[in-house]
Amino acid sequence: MNGKSIFLFILKVVSLTVLSVFAFIGLVSLFILSLLVKNPQEIFTAYQTYNIINNNFYQEIDPAKLISGITEGLVDSLDDQYSEYFTAEEWKEYTAQLNGIYAGIGMLLGEDKDTKLVKGIKVFEGSPAAKAGLKVGDLILAIDGESTEGLNVEEVATKVRGEAGTNVTLKVFRDREELEFTITRAQIKVPSVSGKLINNNKTLYIEISSFGESTSTELAELLSSYPKLPDSIVLDLRNNGGGLVAQSMEVARYFIKGGTVLYEVGREESSLENLTVDGEKYLNKKLVVLVNGNTASASEILTGAIQDYKTGTIVGEQTFGKGVVQSMFNLSDGGIIKLTTKRYLTPNKRDINKEGIKPDIVVVMSKDELEKVDTSRLPDEINDLQLVKAIEVINKQ
Repeated sequence: MNGKSIFLFILKVVSLTVLSVFAFIGLVSLFILSLLVKNPQEIFTAYQTYNIINNNFYQEIDPAKLISGITEGLVDSLDDQYSEYFTAEEWKEYTAQLNGIYAGIGMLLGEDKDTKLVKGIKVFEGSPAAKAGLKVGDLILAIDGESTEGLNVEEVATKVRGEAGTNVTLKVFRDREELEFTITRAQIKVPSVSGKLINNNKTLYIEISSFGESTSTELAELLSSYPKLPDSIVLDLRNNGGGLVAQSMEVARYFIKGGTVLYEVGREESSLENLTVDGEKYLNKKLVVLVNGNTASASEILTGAIQDYKTGTIVGEQTFGKGVVQSMFNLSDGGIIKLTTKRYLTPNKRDINKEGIKPDIVVVMSKDELEKVDTSRLPDEINDLQLVKAIEVINKQ
């Protein structure tokens, strides 16, 4: 046997050994996965599908994109509107928006419960959206000519955002007609907390638009900016779609005397866990909380705690009813799975999921009444009928 033959023989042995090792690892992996599902054939079918596409699709494919598609498909198969898969880049954009820093148009988005479409729930003063003429309640039908049907809030928000200086065209539905707006994106920095003295300087009005990483810090800074706080507070959680539960709990420390803020329940009903805060920061002020149909998730947690402990009066409209909690799971490629893992109950163990919270005093504003609110001088103590009622409640206490 010459040198060349020996080399080829060794190469063949090594190749077969390597292939055998990989085959063994693959079989072991499939065996382990098969133990995790009721029907092992499902795993082999998924593996077959991957190989068929990878080996036979008529164009070059990106295997990483296939794996990403499998992951997204697994999450989508849950048929849960709050569970979602993010690539590393998508997660970066999502967290930036949650913390109020992004390049976009300056309009807060939420789900319309009747149509299931995404709508504008807040247009920030001076933003590109405000300058273009977009309004609260506009239903987004298309973005740059592509329909938004079937897209959730995060997916629409991702398409609306983009590089500062670029344009995005939105088709919206308003007052029984379709309108089209072309808006130039800009760098947006939106604080989650703002405040102002109202009611002849006798009441501090605090608006929390979302619960981002810095919300409790922003609230502390706002409160400390007043040498002496007034005896009453209006806390506006209208159009607050939620955010970080931990931040909602931190804010709760100012508005309840301490105790359980919420209970979390997992897959098993017996897995009841109570999440508590101390009362060291409790302000002990007359309090009215404003809510509406866009008050959801983390803001409902805060509202429910205040209502159950009777430390404030809830005024406005029935809240959205998102009583489930999502957990974040890191993937090896930098992606994130945002998965609904628990539902929550209020301190009195009320389940508000898909039900919402009924205010202590119901004040429903019609579309015409909402349009009369002067957005150039918020808070509007004349035309905002819910705020008017809040001040009335405080002045009677």
